[in-house]
Amino acid sequence: MPFAKIYIVRHGETQENKESVIQGQLDTQLNQTGIEQARLVADSLRSVRFDAAYSSDLVRAVKTAEIILEHQTDIEIRREEALRERFLGSLQGTKIGAGIQARVARRDDETVERQEVFSARAVQWWKKAILQRTRALPRRETVYNVLVTSHGGWIMTLLRTLVYSGKARCAEGVELGACLNTSVSIIEVELGDEVPMIVQFGDVGHLSVEQGSEVVKKNADEVV
Repeated sequence: MPFAKIYIVRHGETQENKESVIQGQLDTQLNQTGIEQARLVADSLRSVRFDAAYSSDLVRAVKTAEIILEHQTDIEIRREEALRERFLGSLQGTKIGAGIQARVARRDDETVERQEVFSARAVQWWKKAILQRTRALPRRETVYNVLVTSHGGWIMTLLRTLVYSGKARCAEGVELGACLNTSVSIIEVELGDEVPMIVQFGDVGHLSVEQGSEVVKKNADEVV
């Protein structure tokens, strides 16, 4: 049994997701579909007793966490700026198109948070909140469960960086693919030097057949 299980959930759909608008750190809200997605993922996680909860301080992530924890009102959601999506500067609020793709390809927009800075921000949060703070909790017979709600680009950046650097590994059969709205990824963390293991990635089994077919498949914030 692991010492802790980290449940990383991408926020529910926003209208900007649906319209392929680059959000970055724009403080957009869940649309009605996103609210329903959050309710469905909340139902799927109802049996999990969370011991701690972290969220990006952007509204779409906070609202997703609040809905997930509606049945567990004793947990305070720690809103952390480090969990925000990548800052995409002058691209924020624009739609994906040929012009945007050309600007991205040139990679000369100094208003955009550099990928290495973004990666370092995500990994630093992981080290502080999970490897240090969570591992410092007292030993007990049951596993600690931690909820994290964030953004598609942030989640993909964290997990890819951890795996590629050897600081996490994927369980057999687990691959890092698409990170859809309200998808759930689970990382098991042990005490000591054992490398954390990604035992589930991007699961959206909680969505109905109708909703599953309508989930936005492309994340505009990952074009950069």
